[in-house]
Amino acid sequence: MFDKIMENHKALIAIPIILALLSLALISFNGIEQGVELKGGSLAELQLTGSTSVNDLESQLTKELNTNNIKVTSNGENKVTVELENNVNSSTFSKAIDGKAKVISYNEIGPVLSEEAMGQIYIAMLFAFLFMAVTVFIVFREPVPSVAIILAALCDILIALGGMSILHIPLSIASVGALLMLIGYSVDTDILLTTRLLKRREGTVDERARNAMHTGLTMSCAAIAAMGILYIVTVIIMPEATTLSNISAVLVIGLIGDILSTWLMNLGILKTYIDWRQSKKQDKFNIDAPKSNESKSKSKEEDGKSESKSFKDRFKRSKDDDSKDSESEDSSKDSESKDSSNDIDSSEEEKSSGKDKKSSKKTKSNKKGNKRKTKKSKKKGKGGK
Repeated sequence: MFDKIMENHKALIAIPIILALLSLALISFNGIEQGVELKGGSLAELQLTGSTSVNDLESQLTKELNTNNIKVTSNGENKVTVELENNVNSSTFSKAIDGKAKVISYNEIGPVLSEEAMGQIYIAMLFAFLFMAVTVFIVFREPVPSVAIILAALCDILIALGGMSILHIPLSIASVGALLMLIGYSVDTDILLTTRLLKRREGTVDERARNAMHTGLTMSCAAIAAMGILYIVTVIIMPEATTLSNISAVLVIGLIGDILSTWLMNLGILKTYIDWRQSKKQDKFNIDAPKSNESKSKSKEEDGKSESKSFKDRFKRSKDDDSKDSESEDSSKDSESKDSSNDIDSSEEEKSSGKDKKSSKKTKSNKKGNKRKTKKSKKKGKGGK
């Protein structure tokens, strides 16, 4: 079932909208009954005397007051509540009951008070929707989920009002309280779904929607079961508790409508929105991809040009360095040759000076030898004589 819902999520959005439009048409043609506290009239609480039954009292009042707009409700312990759409004096009403009941309380509600009550109801509903919309927008910061939640709550209210029109449940203070409670139920499930789909990231969208549906349907079914049991008990066992039966009936109808509006309409809107957002991101990625490729190619070309320029610069620098090195080597060779020549010259000078010293020594030694020879020859000559 869930897979079929996810496959046909766009078509299923129309079902709650159609139901809301049908409810609106039913309200406009059939109308909604209003309680005495809203439309004005008379409200009396009576204590039955003797063996008078509720039907006997209702027929007696219809005959005496000459009207069919009388509603008699049993409250238990021989107590009844009588609602009259027309304003009737208390003395006239006392004569009409003809001693079959004792008047405990009697109130006449004028049209001014009923108009003021209806104005307060409209203001309460307006502020409920307004604060709900502001809160949802602050939480999610996106217009589409916020509008979807408000639309779902509006569909719930319209479906509940249509059910009230069919079942002739009067619009009273109690039923208005049930409608306000219904707004809370609707927003609860809608925020649960929206939070699971938009805020969380674990799993796929379908898995998150399935988990949210499991939780939301459990809550809604539990509430429907509780309100259904309350309605059955009040209708069968305590028929005098009309306020509780009206509240439970309105909540049951509204919760059924909430299941349809949340898991058909709101889920479909969110699924469509998420798919659109993902496709938009994909399109943006596809548009940015060639641009990034072009930028990458341009950057690669620029890098290649810069590398070629740097290579040329390095080549020129290496040439210059080689030339400088060759010049330095030549200069070093020249200096070395000069130094070697100087060394050779100095060694030759040293050699020549050594030769001169040796020759001078030899001449000195020769002179000394000649002197010795001359002395010896002189001595020999003297001895011959």
